Amino acid sequence: AGELQRMSAGTGIVHAEYNPSETEELNLLQLWFMPRERGLAPSYETGRYDAEQLINTLVPVVTPDGAGQTASIQQDMTIYLGRPEAGRELIFKQEEGRRMFLFNIEGSLSVNGTPMAARDTARIESVSRLTLSADEASFVMLIDLP
Repeated sequence: AGELQRMSAGTGIVHAEYNPSETEELNLLQLWFMPRERGLAPSYETGRYDAEQLINTLVPVVTPDGAGQTASIQQDMTIYLGRPEAGRELIFKQEEGRRMFLFNIEGSLSVNGTPMAARDTARIESVSRLTLSADEASFVMLIDLP
């Protein structure tokens, strides 16, 4: 918790994810994105974020240029994390013509009035403003995409 890793396969790598523990459960979310250009050199980056900063706001943790304390990604996209408390709303405004992917990791909330349970996802187009209303404490990931 509180850590992310960014890996770019670029011209090729050998990689595997596994749980080294035989007794503890591993909860891992792995996402794959195409880079804006092919043939980049392989690279790896580990980033950390303060879970307390996610409370009742959306915090960028991955950005195109790695500004601030975010991890960088070779794509025109930003990944946000947030932890709205029960009864709270998060508002996200986006430029016209872009898309969003929303993953409700934990809890339950509604998005512009549509309910989402834990582990639900939504692909959103032609909407430039989202209102995330938490029914209970939740953990969300929002991806701003071209």
